[in-house]
Amino acid sequence: MNSLPRFLRLATLSVLLPILPPVIAKDDNSTSLFNGKTLAGWTVLNGGQFTVSNGLLSLNRGTGWLRSTETYGDFKLTLEVRFNEVAANSGIFVRTGPTSHDDESGWPDHGYQVQCMDTAEGEHPLGTLIAYGAGEFDQIFDPTKIAKAKNPAPEWNLMEITCRGESLSVRLNGELISISLGVRQRSGHIGIQGEHGPLDFRRIEIEQL
Repeated sequence: MNSLPRFLRLATLSVLLPILPPVIAKDDNSTSLFNGKTLAGWTVLNGGQFTVSNGLLSLNRGTGWLRSTETYGDFKLTLEVRFNEVAANSGIFVRTGPTSHDDESGWPDHGYQVQCMDTAEGEHPLGTLIAYGAGEFDQIFDPTKIAKAKNPAPEWNLMEITCRGESLSVRLNGELISISLGVRQRSGHIGIQGEHGPLDFRRIEIEQL
């Protein structure tokens, strides 16, 4: 993955907002992808440990992934997530193909992942984009903003992921924390990654743009 020069990666994200295409939502086009009762509309792949209870979609460690039945192109995805232990790890797949690697992880082999790990540190902190065989892109993120915006485990966090054309932006609890440009794959499935972390989700909504 290519990255923007360091001085741009550390720039104020709001400075880059004018280069993003405008987000214009269609009327009455917000849909819940999780009914709080079952995994209707989703497929569990490669042994993923996903269950539903008391209105929560829970990941109980393990690997594999959860794939949406439908595919989506330009959209705003809104999720509420909590990490049930410090450093719990998962990911949100967007514009992702239906097939998976034939290995012990069983994760998608073509698409993108928005990091959903309880950390503001390292190369891929919470809210940053990772490619899975879908080509290079440019990204800017601010670890300081991520650390400030992130609620600690086990508090709830609100993530808003907006895909529009070749851009993808992420807001965490209302704060813009990352922008990616040159995102070439224009449509695909939504998914949740199993990566050994215990997490809960209680809201998954999509608004097609």
